[in-house]
Amino acid sequence: MSRILMSFLLVFTMLSSGLAWSNVDGARDAVIGVVDAFRKDIVAEKTVLASNPALLEQRVNAILEDVVDFDDFSKKVMGKYYRRATAEQRVRFATVTKDTLLKTYGASLLELDANRINVLPLGPQGQGRETKVDVDFQMEAGGMLNISFYMEQSKANKWMLSNVVINNINFGLTFRKQFAVMMEQNRNDIDAAISAWRDSLAKKS
Repeated sequence: MSRILMSFLLVFTMLSSGLAWSNVDGARDAVIGVVDAFRKDIVAEKTVLASNPALLEQRVNAILEDVVDFDDFSKKVMGKYYRRATAEQRVRFATVTKDTLLKTYGASLLELDANRINVLPLGPQGQGRETKVDVDFQMEAGGMLNISFYMEQSKANKWMLSNVVINNINFGLTFRKQFAVMMEQNRNDIDAAISAWRDSLAKKS
Protein backbone atom coordinates (compact mmCIF):
# COMPACT_ATOMS: atom_id res chain seq x y z
CA MET A 1 0.00 0.00 0.00
CA SER A 2 1.42 3.38 -1.00
CA ARG A 3 2.32 6.07 1.51
CA ILE A 4 -0.24 8.40 -0.07
CA LEU A 5 -3.06 5.90 0.45
CA MET A 6 -1.89 5.26 3.99
CA SER A 7 -1.91 9.01 4.64
CA PHE A 8 -5.46 9.34 3.33
CA LEU A 9 -6.58 6.49 5.55
CA LEU A 10 -4.91 8.05 8.58
CA VAL A 11 -6.51 11.44 7.94
CA PHE A 12 -9.90 9.82 7.36
CA THR A 13 -9.60 7.87 10.61
CA MET A 14 -8.70 11.00 12.56
CA LEU A 15 -11.58 12.94 11.03
CA SER A 16 -14.00 10.12 11.73
CA SER A 17 -12.92 9.96 15.37
CA GLY A 18 -13.33 13.71 15.73
CA LEU A 19 -16.79 13.63 14.17
CA ALA A 20 -17.87 10.74 16.37
CA TRP A 21 -16.78 12.53 19.53
CA SER A 22 -18.50 15.72 18.41
CA ASN A 23 -21.58 13.64 17.75
CA VAL A 24 -21.70 12.10 21.23
CA ASP A 25 -21.28 15.55 22.75
CA GLY A 26 -24.76 16.20 21.38
CA ALA A 27 -26.08 13.47 23.67
CA ARG A 28 -24.71 15.27 26.71
CA ASP A 29 -26.17 18.57 25.49
CA ALA A 30 -29.58 16.91 25.21
CA VAL A 31 -29.34 15.61 28.79
CA ILE A 32 -28.23 19.04 30.02
CA GLY A 33 -31.36 20.48 28.41
CA VAL A 34 -33.56 17.96 30.22
CA VAL A 35 -31.81 18.54 33.56
CA ASP A 36 -32.08 22.31 33.23
CA ALA A 37 -35.79 21.97 32.47
CA PHE A 38 -36.28 19.74 35.52
CA ARG A 39 -34.44 22.27 37.68
CA LYS A 40 -36.33 25.31 36.37
CA ASP A 41 -39.83 23.99 35.68
CA ILE A 42 -40.20 21.39 38.44
CA VAL A 43 -37.72 21.49 41.31
CA ALA A 44 -37.73 25.28 41.59
CA GLU A 45 -41.55 25.26 41.79
CA LYS A 46 -41.96 22.25 44.05
CA THR A 47 -44.12 24.17 46.54
CA VAL A 48 -46.79 24.78 43.90
CA LEU A 49 -46.46 21.40 42.17
CA ALA A 50 -46.59 19.36 45.39
CA SER A 51 -50.25 20.31 45.80
CA ASN A 52 -51.12 20.02 42.11
CA PRO A 53 -50.37 16.49 40.78
CA ALA A 54 -52.08 17.18 37.45
CA LEU A 55 -49.86 20.19 36.77
CA LEU A 56 -46.79 18.22 37.85
CA GLU A 57 -47.63 15.43 35.43
CA GLN A 58 -48.16 17.99 32.68
CA ARG A 59 -44.78 19.60 33.35
CA VAL A 60 -42.92 16.25 33.39
CA ASN A 61 -44.61 15.18 30.16
CA ALA A 62 -43.70 18.47 28.46
CA ILE A 63 -40.04 17.90 29.32
CA LEU A 64 -39.87 14.23 28.39
CA GLU A 65 -41.96 14.17 25.23
CA ASP A 66 -39.09 15.58 23.17
CA VAL A 67 -36.55 13.00 24.34
CA VAL A 68 -38.57 9.86 25.11
CA ASP A 69 -40.29 7.73 22.48
CA PHE A 70 -42.73 5.86 24.73
CA ASP A 71 -43.84 3.63 21.86
CA ASP A 72 -40.27 2.45 21.34
CA PHE A 73 -39.67 2.16 25.09
CA SER A 74 -42.81 0.08 25.48
CA LYS A 75 -41.74 -2.16 22.63
CA LYS A 76 -38.48 -2.88 24.42
CA VAL A 77 -40.28 -3.58 27.69
CA MET A 78 -42.72 -5.99 26.05
CA GLY A 79 -39.78 -7.80 24.49
CA LYS A 80 -40.71 -11.03 22.72
CA TYR A 81 -44.40 -10.48 23.55
CA TYR A 82 -44.56 -7.38 21.35
CA ARG A 83 -45.02 -9.44 18.19
CA ARG A 84 -47.89 -11.36 19.76
CA ALA A 85 -49.73 -8.20 20.74
CA THR A 86 -52.37 -6.62 18.54
CA ALA A 87 -52.04 -3.00 17.45
CA GLU A 88 -54.64 -2.03 20.05
CA GLN A 89 -52.76 -3.87 22.81
CA ARG A 90 -49.50 -2.17 21.85
CA VAL A 91 -51.14 1.25 22.02
CA ARG A 92 -52.77 0.41 25.35
CA PHE A 93 -49.48 -0.82 26.81
CA ALA A 94 -47.62 2.31 25.67
CA THR A 95 -50.35 4.55 27.08
CA VAL A 96 -50.51 2.70 30.40
CA THR A 97 -46.71 2.76 30.70
CA LYS A 98 -46.44 6.47 29.97
CA ASP A 99 -49.35 7.62 32.13
CA THR A 100 -48.44 5.43 35.10
CA LEU A 101 -44.75 6.33 35.04
CA LEU A 102 -45.54 10.05 34.88
CA LYS A 103 -47.91 9.78 37.83
CA THR A 104 -45.70 7.46 39.86
CA TYR A 105 -42.22 8.91 39.38
CA GLY A 106 -43.05 12.58 38.79
CA ALA A 107 -43.46 13.25 42.50
CA SER A 108 -39.95 11.94 43.23
CA LEU A 109 -38.51 14.84 41.24
CA LEU A 110 -39.76 17.20 43.93
CA GLU A 111 -37.29 15.63 46.36
CA LEU A 112 -34.25 16.83 44.39
CA ASP A 113 -32.03 19.70 45.48
CA ALA A 114 -32.16 22.16 42.57
CA ASN A 115 -28.69 23.52 43.34
CA ARG A 116 -26.95 20.14 43.41
CA ILE A 117 -27.61 18.49 40.07
CA ASN A 118 -24.42 17.78 38.18
CA VAL A 119 -24.11 16.50 34.60
CA LEU A 120 -20.73 14.78 34.53
CA PRO A 121 -18.23 14.93 31.64
CA LEU A 122 -18.57 12.12 29.14
CA GLY A 123 -16.60 9.02 30.08
CA PRO A 124 -15.45 6.06 27.97
CA GLN A 125 -18.23 4.79 25.73
CA GLY A 126 -19.13 1.29 24.59
CA GLN A 127 -19.17 0.00 21.04
CA GLY A 128 -22.94 0.23 20.52
CA ARG A 129 -25.09 3.09 19.26
CA GLU A 130 -25.92 4.37 22.72
CA THR A 131 -24.05 7.19 24.46
CA LYS A 132 -23.99 7.15 28.27
CA VAL A 133 -24.38 10.45 30.10
CA ASP A 134 -24.01 10.34 33.90
CA VAL A 135 -25.79 12.79 36.18
CA ASP A 136 -25.49 13.08 39.96
CA PHE A 137 -28.66 14.17 41.77
CA GLN A 138 -28.49 15.22 45.41
CA MET A 139 -31.67 14.59 47.39
CA GLU A 140 -32.85 17.28 49.82
CA ALA A 141 -33.21 14.69 52.58
CA GLY A 142 -29.67 13.43 51.97
CA GLY A 143 -28.31 10.72 49.77
CA MET A 144 -27.17 10.76 46.18
CA LEU A 145 -28.70 9.37 43.03
CA ASN A 146 -26.46 8.56 40.11
CA ILE A 147 -28.48 8.30 36.94
CA SER A 148 -26.98 7.11 33.67
CA PHE A 149 -28.98 8.33 30.69
CA TYR A 150 -28.42 6.15 27.63
CA MET A 151 -29.03 8.31 24.58
CA GLU A 152 -29.41 7.13 21.00
CA GLN A 153 -29.78 9.12 17.81
CA SER A 154 -33.03 8.73 15.92
CA LYS A 155 -33.30 8.54 12.14
CA ALA A 156 -33.92 12.27 12.24
CA ASN A 157 -30.55 12.72 14.03
CA LYS A 158 -32.28 13.69 17.26
CA TRP A 159 -30.93 12.38 20.57
CA MET A 160 -33.57 10.28 22.33
CA LEU A 161 -33.51 8.50 25.67
CA SER A 162 -33.03 4.76 25.13
CA ASN A 163 -32.58 3.51 28.68
CA VAL A 164 -31.97 4.64 32.26
CA VAL A 165 -29.75 3.11 34.94
CA ILE A 166 -30.32 4.47 38.46
CA ASN A 167 -27.73 3.57 41.11
CA ASN A 168 -26.69 0.61 38.94
CA ILE A 169 -30.27 -0.64 38.49
CA ASN A 170 -31.04 -1.06 34.78
CA PHE A 171 -34.65 0.05 34.49
CA GLY A 172 -35.13 -1.12 30.91
CA LEU A 173 -33.98 -4.63 31.77
CA THR A 174 -35.85 -4.65 35.09
CA PHE A 175 -39.11 -3.60 33.47
CA ARG A 176 -38.73 -6.19 30.71
CA LYS A 177 -38.25 -8.95 33.30
CA GLN A 178 -41.19 -7.70 35.34
CA PHE A 179 -43.52 -7.71 32.36
CA ALA A 180 -42.39 -11.24 31.46
CA VAL A 181 -43.36 -12.29 34.99
CA MET A 182 -46.76 -10.62 34.52
CA MET A 183 -47.26 -12.64 31.35
CA GLU A 184 -46.40 -15.89 33.11
CA GLN A 185 -48.64 -15.12 36.07
CA ASN A 186 -51.54 -14.30 33.75
CA ARG A 187 -51.09 -17.35 31.53
CA ASN A 188 -49.89 -15.29 28.55
CA ASP A 189 -53.06 -13.21 28.51
CA ILE A 190 -51.69 -9.89 27.26
CA ASP A 191 -54.68 -7.78 28.34
CA ALA A 192 -54.54 -9.19 31.86
CA ALA A 193 -50.78 -8.74 31.96
CA ILE A 194 -51.09 -5.09 30.96
CA SER A 195 -53.57 -4.48 33.78
CA ALA A 196 -51.23 -6.20 36.22
CA TRP A 197 -48.34 -4.12 34.85
CA ARG A 198 -50.29 -0.91 35.45
CA ASP A 199 -51.07 -1.93 39.02
CA SER A 200 -47.46 -2.92 39.65
CA LEU A 201 -46.11 0.44 38.47
CA ALA A 202 -48.70 2.33 40.51
CA LYS A 203 -47.61 0.56 43.71
CA LYS A 204 -44.12 2.05 43.35
CA SER A 205 -45.39 5.50 44.16
